[in-house]
Amino acid sequence: MSDLPDELPSDPAELRVFAAALLDRCARLERLLKLAKDAQFGRSSEKLDADQLQLVLEDIDQAVAALEAAEDRANPKTREKRAAERRANRGKLPEHLPRIVETLMPTATCCPCCEGVLFEIGSDESQRLDVVPEYRVIVTRRPKLACRACHGVVLQHAAP
Repeated sequence: MSDLPDELPSDPAELRVFAAALLDRCARLERLLKLAKDAQFGRSSEKLDADQLQLVLEDIDQAVAALEAAEDRANPKTREKRAAERRANRGKLPEHLPRIVETLMPTATCCPCCEGVLFEIGSDESQRLDVVPEYRVIVTRRPKLACRACHGVVLQHAAP
């Protein structure tokens, strides 16, 4: 008991408060000890199976999703707020980590209308953290290709 004072209080009122605090602590430790013993040595039939726990958690997730969907239908401002939270930037990955750039090109690189050459007009870029024995960032680049001759023809590889 490392948090006990070096000297006990000499005042009887302070001594009573100190003794009550020790009794409370002792009762709390006994409850924790009983819980630990029950968890370790309790009946195995009373233990909850991990699959059963997963089913309960899935049911809770479905109920929460249903409530959120009903709330979103009733209040468009709530829906916009949730969408903004999902789209919020979680911060950039550190620049000192090595980067592996993957470029995903569409399978067809010629215009489906006129068979002309497609030119890159932009790209979507996403980053994800990859942990092998070290941390590294995988940058996935998906160029958008468009035809200069045909209006509205834009090709891009599907997102992984």
